[in-house]
Amino acid sequence: MRIKKLIKHDADHYRNIRLEALSNNPDSFGTMYAEEAIMTIDKFREKIPADNNNFILGCYRDEDLIGIAAFHQESRIKLRHKAYIRSMYVKPECRKKGIGKLLLNELIERAKAIQEIEILLLDVITNNLPAKQLYLSFGFQMFGIEKMAYKLNHQYFDLESMSLLIKSKNAQ
Repeated sequence: MRIKKLIKHDADHYRNIRLEALSNNPDSFGTMYAEEAIMTIDKFREKIPADNNNFILGCYRDEDLIGIAAFHQESRIKLRHKAYIRSMYVKPECRKKGIGKLLLNELIERAKAIQEIEILLLDVITNNLPAKQLYLSFGFQMFGIEKMAYKLNHQYFDLESMSLLIKSKNAQ
């Protein structure tokens, strides 16, 4: 297993796992498979950030991309102390093997290395217990619930917002 920051060259791998994630877990993402399946490979290439404060980590087993997690730091001055974890996904056959822990740990370590970032934020569907347990094991705490955040096939899904303080409030 190796974890690396995805680059534009990884767009084909990224497209494949992203579409798989949207197909396998449609209730867990704000985007639908049909919305991204029509996107060109160039659009997926554009979605892969090229800077250190915004990135997508990928976990590879040999040449197979088996897990992803996206990181986005706020750009506005008053919000730069915050960053978001988004679009985390591990292929079903690779779950319960520590891949999610590897990705999340690497993402947190990279976030700690960015001077301005003090807090990490994420949203998770309230009924996604394995993901919630993973985040709680890293010290994330729930701070709110958005009722009816997603609607799919006449069913609503609530989103739980979680945060992790990675630097002391008093540290400069």
